[in-house]
Amino acid sequence: MSPPSRFSLKLRALLWRFLSNLSSSFFDRYFTTPRPPRASFVVSIPTTIAKPHGQIPLEFYGPPTYLQHRKPFNPAGGPGETKPFPVVINFHGGGFTIGGPGGDARWAAAVVQEGVVLISVGYRLAPEHPFPTGIEDGVAAIVWVWEHAEEYNLDKSRVIISGFSAGGNFCFTVPMRLYTELEQRKQQGRPLAASKSGKLAGLLAFYPSVNWTQSRAERTASNAISGVKGPIPKALFDLFDHSYLYPGPLDMSSPYLSPGLAADEMVLNALPHSIYIHTCEWDQLLVEAETFRERLKGLGKRVTGSMTKGVAHAWDKRPSLARGNPLRDEVYTEATGAMMKMLGGNV
Repeated sequence: MSPPSRFSLKLRALLWRFLSNLSSSFFDRYFTTPRPPRASFVVSIPTTIAKPHGQIPLEFYGPPTYLQHRKPFNPAGGPGETKPFPVVINFHGGGFTIGGPGGDARWAAAVVQEGVVLISVGYRLAPEHPFPTGIEDGVAAIVWVWEHAEEYNLDKSRVIISGFSAGGNFCFTVPMRLYTELEQRKQQGRPLAASKSGKLAGLLAFYPSVNWTQSRAERTASNAISGVKGPIPKALFDLFDHSYLYPGPLDMSSPYLSPGLAADEMVLNALPHSIYIHTCEWDQLLVEAETFRERLKGLGKRVTGSMTKGVAHAWDKRPSLARGNPLRDEVYTEATGAMMKMLGGNV
């Protein structure tokens, strides 16, 4: 059977985006308590790596002290001045095809509560922008934050990446592509200026995909309960895969698709030392993520995080209405605790 046309993929993506926005943006925002926060402000930045060129919206979520003192930090001091803020750069989920930067607003609230700024990246989506556009937009976002850190009173030496599902994949693939980009710039005699170069202090990956060499059927077979408890229909999986991998075929073992299979040298050089991974018991991605967790530990990385029992993929993103979601709060507290250790325990 021939793969679907790009036109049909676009139509299907538009329908699923509408349905996704109805759930996450409408019901969660207006019928769930407490309500998630809105972005403090949005900055649109130009793409610098992926083609065709375009714009990438960055949604900033900041604590009150950041919003009051966004001007560059003056070491000499001044009335009410604050030191540069550490920052989490976040990548939303949605199979690389649906969703948006506002979908992780509850996670942003948990991060902001610790005095940390969160920037949610509106990377471009497939099928309009298939692999590797989203990853390269992520690289552009990190470089932009480094280059504009002083302007926005951000600490470029304390940058953490977070992401959910597809964004969890980006937690690993974006640093790997960033490492390659910086090495290529050095070889071409145009390295990133030392004054503009930053550091990744850690990664926070929630139920990430890390091994695309497996089919969906093989992933489900690796954790059979996911075929019964998993909430995502086959039609949506097909849309995700056909859209992101368009037009194909691709080398599925590429580190930019399957970071769990990347060479040891790439893993050691591109990824920060501290990594947090959260997985779900009823997820078809459970086994590959846990396998990668053990491999990272074996390579000497400091890996924390847990597997939550009795939940399926993206369980924390469903509107809970008036019930709230204590389990989500518990996991986010665990993750922000790991985040604070990556930042040295204080902001």
